[in-house]
Amino acid sequence: MTIWIILRAAGVGAYLTLFLSVAFGLVATSAPFDKRFAKQSAISIHQFLSTVGLVLLGIHIGGLLLDSYMPFGPKETLVPGASTYRPVAVALGVIAMYAMAVVLVSSWMRRHYSAKLWRRLHLLAVPAFVLSMVHGIFAGADASRRWMFLVYVITACIVVFLLILRGLTVGLRPARRVQSSPGSPPPDPELPPPGPELPPWSSTEVGAAVGADEDPPERSSGEPVAVAFGE
Repeated sequence: MTIWIILRAAGVGAYLTLFLSVAFGLVATSAPFDKRFAKQSAISIHQFLSTVGLVLLGIHIGGLLLDSYMPFGPKETLVPGASTYRPVAVALGVIAMYAMAVVLVSSWMRRHYSAKLWRRLHLLAVPAFVLSMVHGIFAGADASRRWMFLVYVITACIVVFLLILRGLTVGLRPARRVQSSPGSPPPDPELPPPGPELPPWSSTEVGAAVGADEDPPERSSGEPVAVAFGE
């Protein structure tokens, strides 16, 4: 009985942690919120949530293997469609597990391949959430409880809202700054970009000293023009 309670709690916890990971990822990459999170901090939080979710999922699967109430073996928990208990719903849960594992492992190894490939692999987080929700609704022991049904409805609505927000603001995110060369200090965002170096007492500096709004003196033929600073 204790194992049955633990595996159910771990399954619900894994689902909620996956929801938090997906929701935080959508918030951190949406234009209205992306400036509130530092890039490295957002990645660390996202990886932490995904790791906790995968650990809870492992506890859930381990409980299924140890519990004698349901006839689950390694084949039923690792091969989609091998379970005789609600095979479609359980198969969706197994597929969601593999999708979560791909997302997490790709996050750990993101330095070894391009950011474009990492983003494509990271898109599996949303299908993994949807599959895990369908798995919980049709195969979970607590799906018939009102509080659990409300959890599914609320989390689904939040993810749909964030997906719509992300799609509507996809073109509003500011462009990434070009990274400076190694060893050079980062540019000050409040200062304008440096212009080309000019020789001392160049015509630009003289014009600025005289006044930018004044018209330059007309040069007569063959006569030099002297600029008097005292006038």
